[in-house]
Amino acid sequence: MANQPVEIPVVAGKRAWRAVLLVGLLVWVLAAGVTAVTDDEILIPTLFLIGSFLVPITVVTFALARLDDCNLTTSVVLTGFLAAGTIGVVVSAVTEIYLLPTGAGPVGNALGFFGVGLIEEVSKGAVLVAVAWRLRERTVHGGMVLGATVGAGFSAFESTGYAFYAYVQHTDDHPELNILQTEVTRAMLAPFGHLTWTALLGGALFAATARANGGFRFTMRVGWTLAGVAALHGIWDATYGWAIWMTQGITGSGWVADWPDGSYWEEVPTPRELWVFHVMYDAALALNALVGIIWVVRSWRHGARPAKHPRP
Repeated sequence: MANQPVEIPVVAGKRAWRAVLLVGLLVWVLAAGVTAVTDDEILIPTLFLIGSFLVPITVVTFALARLDDCNLTTSVVLTGFLAAGTIGVVVSAVTEIYLLPTGAGPVGNALGFFGVGLIEEVSKGAVLVAVAWRLRERTVHGGMVLGATVGAGFSAFESTGYAFYAYVQHTDDHPELNILQTEVTRAMLAPFGHLTWTALLGGALFAATARANGGFRFTMRVGWTLAGVAALHGIWDATYGWAIWMTQGITGSGWVADWPDGSYWEEVPTPRELWVFHVMYDAALALNALVGIIWVVRSWRHGARPAKHPRP
C-alpha cells in the first residue's frame, strides 16, 4: 500500500508578520527607487507584485500566528490564496459584465454597486468552500483565517490589476509615481476590505459545519453574514460617488436627487471642494472599516467560546 502524503500545517511565529512587512517594504522602496533612476521597465512587474501582495500576505501571516485551535495545511492556504486571486477574480469579473445592469439612473447604479459586492463575496465564498471541503478540523477561528487568506489573494491580484491600469494610463507621465500612489492607497485599505469581509463569511461557514460530516450547510447565520458583508462591500464601492454628491451639495453646487457614481463631478473641482470631498470620503471609509473591525473582533471572541452540544 502506497504511503499517503503528509500534510504539513502552516506555522507562523507571533512576530513573523513584522519581518515580512519590513523586508517587503524595504525591497519595494528599493525597487521603486532603482526603477525611477534607471527607467528600467523590466522592474515594473516587481513594483506590481511587491506593492500589491505585501500587505495582504502580512495580514495573513499575522492571522496564522494567532490560530491555535485549527491546523490549516500549507496546500490549503496556498490553494485558497491563489485560487481566489485567479479563478475568483476572473469568474466575478465575467459574472459582473453579463449579469449587472449597464444603464444609468439611480436604480442601475444602485444595483451595480451592490451587485458587485454580492457577486464578489459569493465568488470568494465558493473558493473558500472548495478548498476547505476536505478539511476534517473546522473551527470559527480556522474559517476566519482561511477566509482572510482567500480575501487576501483576491485583494492582491485585484490590486495588481489596478496598478497595471495606472501604469498604462500614465506611461508618459511618471508611471512609477502613479503605480506607487495606487498601491499605497490600496495597501492601506486592504485589511479592511476583502480580507475582513471574507474572514467574516469564513467564520460563519465553519461555525455552521464544525460538526457536519464533510459537507457545508447554508444556515441563517451564513445567509445574514453573506448579506452583511455584501452590503459593506457595496457601500464601500459606492462611497466615492456619494462623497462627490455630498461635497457638491455642501459647497453650494446643489443637491441632485440621484444615485451618484464615480464620474459625478459636473465641473473641475475647486481646492475647497477637493478638501471637503476627501474629508467626506475618508470619514465614510473609516466608518465602514470600523464596522468591519468590530464585527471581526466580536466573531473572533465568540469563536473562542466552547461549543454547546445539544442534549441527546
